[in-house]
Amino acid sequence: MNNRTKGMALAIITAVMWGIMGVFVRTLSQYQFTNLEISFFRCALAGVAYFLFLIFTNPSALKIDLKGIFICLAYGAAAYSISFVSYSVAVSRIPVGVATVLMFMSPIWVAILGRFMFREKLKKSKIITIFVCLIGAVLVADLVGSGNMRLDGLGILAGVINGVGVALQILLPKFFAKDYERDTLLVYGFLGAALVLLFGIDFSALSVHMSSTPVLSLLWNLFGIGILCTMVANVACVKSTQYVEATTTSILSALEVVVGTLVGFVIFHEHMTLLQMLGAVIIVVGAIGSEIYRPKSE
Repeated sequence: MNNRTKGMALAIITAVMWGIMGVFVRTLSQYQFTNLEISFFRCALAGVAYFLFLIFTNPSALKIDLKGIFICLAYGAAAYSISFVSYSVAVSRIPVGVATVLMFMSPIWVAILGRFMFREKLKKSKIITIFVCLIGAVLVADLVGSGNMRLDGLGILAGVINGVGVALQILLPKFFAKDYERDTLLVYGFLGAALVLLFGIDFSALSVHMSSTPVLSLLWNLFGIGILCTMVANVACVKSTQYVEATTTSILSALEVVVGTLVGFVIFHEHMTLLQMLGAVIIVVGAIGSEIYRPKSE
């Protein structure tokens, strides 16, 4: 497997993990877990699990100076704390498909911020791919369909903020790559985000929510949001940028819209029209096709 294939595979793994996240979030919400509590568990479980993983696989990544601690804390707060809370708010107030579409606005934020942070020139093929995928995303979300969706202003705003947060998750590790390993930023970013969120937790209410949730359901859903959809997904996302451009990673994340909509259709019985199916096909062809066919002129 060459480096480009590795990068694409990691980006697709990210999309799948993020796409199924709504299942775990909604289940925990049904047991009265708040958005803040869900976000705290995402960061804390991912941080602790990845810390233990690095002890055995890359212990040097755990070494960090005081400046690095502050950078990781800021990274965790900006890229994870705000992003995770906003995603939980979004999926609790608007359909999963719409929330994932708004998350997919991240390639646009990556392109804009990347221009300033890395002086990256956005190729014409990338611009076309982004807009093709956005068209597909709009169709998947049924934004031009029957108009019977439950749209909420706060949910829409939260989805937009989440898209910016996802862009920062991709860009900031690359920005600090010269000074700190990606693993270092990831593990301390998770733990730093958990620390920030800790101040907003009502532990008496949290204990009630945990005790009222069936043990197996609690363990499975915490594993889902903390390990699968956060540690595995975000590590795969950041590692992907080692092999491909940040814009490529975020374009391939468009597949999350397809996965999220299929989850809504299969698990939550959300209606899926012919236009939505067409949108899903457009996204898959646009995202993957653009990476298979690369104009020689670029």
